[in-house]
Amino acid sequence: MATPPRRALLYGGLLLHTVLSAATYLWAKSALREIPPLPLGLLRFCGASACLAALLFRLRPSGKRMPPRAVWGKLFWLSLLAVPVNQGFFLTGLALSTAAHAALLYTLTPVFVLLLAQALVREFPGGRTVAGALIALAGTVYVLVWRGLDLSRGPLVGDLLLLVAVIAWAVYTAEGRALVTQHGPVPMIAWTLIGGTLLYLPIGLASLSMPGAVQRIAQASVGAWVGVAYLIAVTSVVAYLLWYWALGHLPAARVAVFSNLQPLATAVLAHFFLGEHLTPQFVGGALVVIGGVVLAQLRTARTPAEVPPEPA
Repeated sequence: MATPPRRALLYGGLLLHTVLSAATYLWAKSALREIPPLPLGLLRFCGASACLAALLFRLRPSGKRMPPRAVWGKLFWLSLLAVPVNQGFFLTGLALSTAAHAALLYTLTPVFVLLLAQALVREFPGGRTVAGALIALAGTVYVLVWRGLDLSRGPLVGDLLLLVAVIAWAVYTAEGRALVTQHGPVPMIAWTLIGGTLLYLPIGLASLSMPGAVQRIAQASVGAWVGVAYLIAVTSVVAYLLWYWALGHLPAARVAVFSNLQPLATAVLAHFFLGEHLTPQFVGGALVVIGGVVLAQLRTARTPAEVPPEPA
């Protein structure tokens, strides 16, 4: 168990991760205004993979830079979830929706992580957890549909795509905790993002053949490229490493609960910097979601739901 000073350091790192991640939605939305979603993913993860490969080469001895053969199968599925599924749906959904809605939907991460952790140890999550999950889900559904149920509307379709990305991220978080405990955050995040980038390459390269894709990239402004650089260096390297560093020392659901701080902060920033409207419906729905997530976490605060270690 972490000592009080170590715990304070861990929570400080998680708070920094929250701030960096909140800004991610703004920079990604800004870049998506000029660069199509799938090519943006290609630029982001090729750049991030190069940074992580250099970091892995610098920090790990030559015999420990590659993952052990025993975990290749699990790393394949985690890599698939981390990049092609999570980020493919995230970028496509964000292009249709808003930064505030994306941040709100990612608030559901700890609920999904907690339920997955309970499922892995085959325990009933408890009435409080179930009630909290249902409240959070109700708040999310309200935000998704208050504009209407017409699926032809881009923002609603974008929200549904973002929800798929959230579920993929929750599975990735819950299933990846055992490996980060065994091998450390740097190798874990490097292996999964580099592997995920390789799996994403066919999609990303094919997206460059879309009409006008290459031209839009070539004509992108400095601001759009700053957004790409932020996604590469800060989101895909610094924020991911902070996430997994904390995940190696704290229960997965407790780490994920820090995403509760993101929606309203992101909504306010998006209002001032992206011109997105901060509606009463969004604020009310966000408060319901956060309340439900906190209620679901109360049981975890007493008896943390741990993801069981990988079988030897």
